Amino acid sequence: MAVTNVAELNALVERVKKAQREYASFTQEQVDKIFRAAALAAADARIPLAKMAVAESGMGIVEDKVIKNHFASEYIYNAYKDEKTCGVLSEDDTFGTITIA
Repeated sequence: MAVTNVAELNALVERVKKAQREYASFTQEQVDKIFRAAALAAADARIPLAKMAVAESGMGIVEDKVIKNHFASEYIYNAYKDEKTCGVLSEDDTFGTITIA
């Protein structure tokens, strides 16, 4: 989507702000579902993304980029899928701090 004027840009910024407010209220289960869907989408798009990267940069080998994209999407998902990312993450009674995401 190409932005052609300031009014369009401002409208898009407002949409983003609204989405951020909504996302901030999501439960851990909702965030986990989105994270999984994003990882699967990245894995599914690994071939066209690799082709675009080579076409745009003029560097690399498509097959190598496919492997890299697949590894990255799978590795990132598996590395963080069990991380708590909503609500209170930790409390430190000694220092009186609470970490909230």
